[in-house]
Amino acid sequence: MKILSLSAQIPSLRVDNDDILAGIAAHNADQPRERVARYEREVAYLLGRTGSQTRYLRDRAAGETALGLARKAVDEALAQAALARDEIDLLIYCGVGRGFLEPANAYFFADAMGLACPCFDVLDACMSWVRALEIASKYLAGGGYRHILIVNAEFNAYECGYPEILRIPAPEALNHAFAAFTIGEAATATIVSHSDDPWSFRFRALPQWAGLCAIPLPGHRDFCAPDATPCTEGEHRFVSFGTRLFEVAVGGLGELIGECVADVAQPDIWFPHSAAAGPYPRVAATWGIDPGKVYLDSFREYGNLVSASIPAAIRHAAARGRLKRGDRVVLCPASAGMVLAVVQFTF
Repeated sequence: MKILSLSAQIPSLRVDNDDILAGIAAHNADQPRERVARYEREVAYLLGRTGSQTRYLRDRAAGETALGLARKAVDEALAQAALARDEIDLLIYCGVGRGFLEPANAYFFADAMGLACPCFDVLDACMSWVRALEIASKYLAGGGYRHILIVNAEFNAYECGYPEILRIPAPEALNHAFAAFTIGEAATATIVSHSDDPWSFRFRALPQWAGLCAIPLPGHRDFCAPDATPCTEGEHRFVSFGTRLFEVAVGGLGELIGECVADVAQPDIWFPHSAAAGPYPRVAATWGIDPGKVYLDSFREYGNLVSASIPAAIRHAAARGRLKRGDRVVLCPASAGMVLAVVQFTF
């Protein structure tokens, strides 16, 4: 399989850490100033620790929409690949951001973008884009498709309660509410085609940790064991016990990377799912990875882009000369579920 083109579209409303802290002050004006100041210090410390600096959200006042930005990403990807719309044989829509539980969001996107090809959705939290790549590789190897378009539109901030999430939560709730402050938004479009270039996909599932990160729907308690129910502030609110999630991910990924990297020559660049940047240099060293080869710049600029994180980082690195055709690449995402992956290919 070969990546023919990859486009990322970032919305225009820039929100930096100072904006987050100012928003906390504004949304808690009815609270004692001492309490608000303490909460601001806690959030500022955690933002600094993760390495989060800025993130971008839709400017709704300017008319930005998920569909509009996704359409721009698709148009750019088609232009890069020098393909017409009727040369796309399959559309896979992947990611958490969605307007519909049914039918597949892919149908609405295909209709709006003038595509008449088969389409379906893939949903596996922040792993969705990687899962879509694996599915695409198998379809292309089967010979039934020539060009597959993978699209995600990770626009979740307002839908999960922004800016109301700036309200001070109940005591001790910051440990599962903080991650929402690092979320950014983006749309990406990836076009892949068949080639003899080898790809390697390895996954490891740890479902016992599913409750560490979730966006519950109404009635979710009927769909999981009582002891697996995530702590919630209400349905559709993003819950992530980030510290514990990262600890589990680091241990699991270390084992998986140790099993995989001996199979290929030392890669030129590593792309984790960027839910944080601060701890990765230290962690990479424990995995035997050169920290300078772990690409984290996109997180510092764009925040946690959910399933768009890795494709946006690849685009970001390529635009800055950090990634070139022929480079050996390893993707090493960890995602809610929880699920870990190591993917190896040549760009």
